[in-house]
Amino acid sequence: MPLSGMKNRLLTRIKAVRSVRKMGKRIVSLFGILIVLFSFMIWRLSWLIRKEDFAQAAARQSTYTLEVCQSRGVIYDCQGQRLVNDQFRYLAAVLPSNESAATLRSQFASANLWREQMSSRAPFLLEVDTDAVQGENVEVFSVPERYSMDYTAVHIVGYVDADGVGQTGIERIYQDFLERSGEKIKVRYQIDAIGRALTGSGVEILREGNPSDGVVLTLHKGLQQACERILSGAGVKGAILVMDLADGGLRAVASAPGFDPRNVAGSMDDPDSPLINRALGAYAVGSTFKLLIAAAALEQGISPKQTYTCDGWLDINGQIFKCNQLAGHGEIDMEQAIAHSCNCYFIQLARQIGAQSLREMAIRFGFSQADMLAETLQTAKGTLPDAEQLENPAELANFGFGQGLLTATPVQICKMLAAIADGGKLLSPRLIEGIYTNGTLQKEASFSANQVLSEKTAGLLREFMKTVVREGSGKLAIPKTGGAGGKTASAQTGIFDEQGEEIVHAWFGGFYPEKDPRFAIVVFVENGQSGNQVAAPLFSQVADSLWGLGLAQSGEKQTIMVE
Repeated sequence: MPLSGMKNRLLTRIKAVRSVRKMGKRIVSLFGILIVLFSFMIWRLSWLIRKEDFAQAAARQSTYTLEVCQSRGVIYDCQGQRLVNDQFRYLAAVLPSNESAATLRSQFASANLWREQMSSRAPFLLEVDTDAVQGENVEVFSVPERYSMDYTAVHIVGYVDADGVGQTGIERIYQDFLERSGEKIKVRYQIDAIGRALTGSGVEILREGNPSDGVVLTLHKGLQQACERILSGAGVKGAILVMDLADGGLRAVASAPGFDPRNVAGSMDDPDSPLINRALGAYAVGSTFKLLIAAAALEQGISPKQTYTCDGWLDINGQIFKCNQLAGHGEIDMEQAIAHSCNCYFIQLARQIGAQSLREMAIRFGFSQADMLAETLQTAKGTLPDAEQLENPAELANFGFGQGLLTATPVQICKMLAAIADGGKLLSPRLIEGIYTNGTLQKEASFSANQVLSEKTAGLLREFMKTVVREGSGKLAIPKTGGAGGKTASAQTGIFDEQGEEIVHAWFGGFYPEKDPRFAIVVFVENGQSGNQVAAPLFSQVADSLWGLGLAQSGEKQTIMVE
């Protein structure tokens, strides 16, 4: 091969290698440019994401929220009157400024405090005495007080602890619902990086919940307050119950003494035990039980005209039982025995009827059985002698006039009286009317009634009870208007105080008014000694209150209207 040809091929190869090298450099340069561009895009995207995060964080950091209040649901009476949250105070959400400083200066306890708060420029809450201070940078809210100074039905309503959790009564039973109900009010401000409010930026008021939602009770606030005043005015320990014969609704359940739900600790060691709801406890009942003995006799066909001669005492197997009139009542029939509360008559009547029939009648009326007034809120059961115990002639004699082993609650006595007043129908006592939410009342299940006496028997007993008030042991129970029927009791307990005096409970129970009765009323006074002297006058006052409130007059039941 000629030398020139080899040289040409070598030059050609060298050119090809150089061309490939140039192409490689271009590819590497292009790849580098692509890497740089891609890296820039990733950085830019990351920056945008971080910027959004920073913006959100800045937004969170640029607001400040004041919680004005978080109220619980309301507890209402049967007419929609508030039993809690019924008084209000004013809270002002304040944004410090020249305008708010001038408006609120008189609301501070001292000038130093005023200057300190206003110079901070941080929003704050201030209790004020009027809503007239509402103005620029001052938002005034009406905030409910859970319990006011004139609290009502404290034993039924109950109370909440320092954390706002219901401990007793309706507050405990409906804790979850009441906590969910009510209203939350918050005020939100715009602030700068060091927490100072930005004037001129405006405020945002946040409201959650419905301040009207709550539980509706059968109680009537005006009547409940009247009954509490009656007990307080008499200076006694005891209870008053009023049951509506229309539906078994308890219009008043008063217990004395009461306690301050704002300071429960102050009542813990009180010797009068104000935390006890005496309306739900079981006590010796005495002569009110004679009405049940009479009912059992009449249902057996024993004539009310049957007489017995009372000599003032009876000897039962060597045990002496005295009548309340030591000289004796002489010859007496059922009406007069009830009117003058003759023990001897009813001892003999109980022996004639027999223990089994008497126990059956007592059980039919609900004695020895707890009454459920609301979920988990029930009365004591009381005690009823068993058949074996009543085989003892002395125990049967005691049973005949409501003494001995027998105990019962004011609610049980009220049920018995209501059945007599309402033609023999035994009503189940009710305390809950329903739940009020979003403007609608969801009523509890309808009431029930069982016929436990014939209308004839109930009618006779009503007439006998009217005689008690007109001319018998219950004259002091007669109301100013409408008349009444009732029965006294002075129940011995077998318990003696420090002075050696026996504790004797005073009772008076009956119906009102005497014509077309609408209410059963029970007055119980712990250690009141005398039913006719102590309890009967209080019954009269309760009846007068019913009339004065317009509740005893005939008419349609009022519609529940929530405020």
